[in-house]
Amino acid sequence: MWISSKKAVFLVTGEPRESKYSYSVPIIPLHGLYYSSKDKRKYTAKELVDYFVVLNIDKEDADALRGKKIVVLGYSENEALFIPNDEGGDDNDDNKA
Repeated sequence: MWISSKKAVFLVTGEPRESKYSYSVPIIPLHGLYYSSKDKRKYTAKELVDYFVVLNIDKEDADALRGKKIVVLGYSENEALFIPNDEGGDDNDDNKA
């Protein structure tokens, strides 16, 4: 898959990897349009919710994505809100009493 829209938001679910011809990273698309070169079709993030999605990326992007969890493309910092976990613990609060 490739990002087809100018604005996109996705969760990174693994580390970027190098394949024979390019780099890729597994993601969960949350917003935007994504292009499949396999079937020559564009998909919305909602259409891809039930699929394992691997995004094709450039080498520079692969280096930038290492260790990241959330990617917001095409939006300014003024349009995004980040609320950090002040406790510094695990992201999952499911096990807290």
